[in-house]
Amino acid sequence: MIPFQKINEASKTTGLSLSYLRKGCKDGTVPHIKSGKVYLINVPALLEMLDKQSKEQ
Repeated sequence: MIPFQKINEASKTTGLSLSYLRKGCKDGTVPHIKSGKVYLINVPALLEMLDKQSKEQ
């Protein structure tokens, strides 16, 4: 798995919606970096964050 993926690729990898990932990048809740106009999502960090949140609930 490629650690940093564009939003479309990350959506296919994780099963999360495009709108959730876009909004998360804009508000800072999804781990990412920005290269020019392109958001690159740190997929392993995102999956770890979601796993931690699911265990807390």
